[in-house]
Amino acid sequence: MCCYILLAGCEKSLLTTEFSDTPVDNFEALWHEFDVGYGAMAAKNLNWDSLGQVYGSRVTNSSSDYELFGAMCGLLHEINDGHTDLKASGVAFFRSWNRRDKSFYVDTYTRSMGDVGFQLKTIRTYYLNNNYNSVEVEGWMFFYGTMYVNQKKIGYLYIPTFSLDHFPDSFIQSAVDDFQLMDAVIIDLRFNGGGNTESFVKTLNRFASESKIFLQSKYRNGPSHNDFSDMVEHRIRPHNDCLKNKPVAILMNSYTASSSEHFILGMKSQQGVFTVGDTTCGAFSSVNERVLPNGWCFRIGGQVVYTPDENLLVDSKGRYLEGIGLSPDFFVPDQWEPLKIHKDLPLDKAIERLTLDQ
Repeated sequence: MCCYILLAGCEKSLLTTEFSDTPVDNFEALWHEFDVGYGAMAAKNLNWDSLGQVYGSRVTNSSSDYELFGAMCGLLHEINDGHTDLKASGVAFFRSWNRRDKSFYVDTYTRSMGDVGFQLKTIRTYYLNNNYNSVEVEGWMFFYGTMYVNQKKIGYLYIPTFSLDHFPDSFIQSAVDDFQLMDAVIIDLRFNGGGNTESFVKTLNRFASESKIFLQSKYRNGPSHNDFSDMVEHRIRPHNDCLKNKPVAILMNSYTASSSEHFILGMKSQQGVFTVGDTTCGAFSSVNERVLPNGWCFRIGGQVVYTPDENLLVDSKGRYLEGIGLSPDFFVPDQWEPLKIHKDLPLDKAIERLTLDQ
C-alpha cells in the first residue's frame, strides 16, 4: 500500500485514506481528494460523482500512463480552476484553467517571454524616456518612473511578480514616496502570476489609504461539499506612509493571477481606482500540493472567496469567478502590432482616462 502525502507549505501529513499504486487507485485517489478537499464544488455546481464515473470508466489497471493522464486531465478540465494542475513526471503537465492556451496578444499567437520583454522595454524607452528606477531580484526586474502628459505627472510602476523570497519592499516604498508628488498613478500587473500573500498584502497596504474589508473567505474543513470554516475577513491596513488621494489605474491581463487578483480586489475597494486590460486568470483560492501514489503531483484549492458583504464572488451571469477571472473596467487587450510602432494600447487607455479634465 502507498499512502497519499499532503504538502501544505513545508509540512507533510499522511491522509487516513490509503491507495495502492495502480491506475485505478491513482485515479480514485485524485477524485477522492477533490471530493473531500476542494472548496468550490458547490459554488461551481459540480456533479462530482457523475464526473468521477464518466472519466473513471476510461481507466483500468491495464491503462498506460498516458491513458491515465488523459482521464485525469478530463476530470480536472471540468473544474476550470486557475490553481488546479497536474504534473505527471515523464508524461506531461496539465493546467485546469480553460483559457490556458490564450495568447499573450490578441492579434497574434505567442507566449514568448521575449515578446513581453520587448513590451516592457518599449515602456521604459518610449513612455518613461529611459528615465526610471529599477531593481532586479531573483531574475525579475521591477521598475518605476514618471510620464509627463498634458501637464500632468503620472507615476508608473511595473510589478512582475509577488513570488519572491526577498520581495523588494523598500523599492516599492520608494516608488510610493515619489508618487506622492504625482497627479495619478499606474500600477502594471500584466503577466504577474501572483505569489506570496505577505508580499501582495504589504504592497496593497502601501497603495491603499482606506482601511476596509475587501474580501471574505471560507476554507473547506470536512468531507461534505458544504463543510467550511467560519468566514474569514481580509482587511486593508494602510501604512502610515501609504499613497494618499491619487487616482490609480491598474493594468491587467489574462496572465494576471492569484495574489495579483487579490491585490486588484483590494485596490478596487478604494476610491478613484479603475482597471484596464483583459480579464484576469481567475485563481483566487489558497492551494495545497499533494502527491499521488505513483508520484504525480497536483494542486488543490480548499478556499472559497466572497465579497465583503458575504456574497459569493461571481460575474454578471452569476458564475463563480474561479477560472473565469475579474473583468476590467475598460476592456483593452494587449496587441502586438501596435507595439511595433511603440504603442501600448492598454497603457494608452489608462493615460487617457487619468488625464481627462475633471
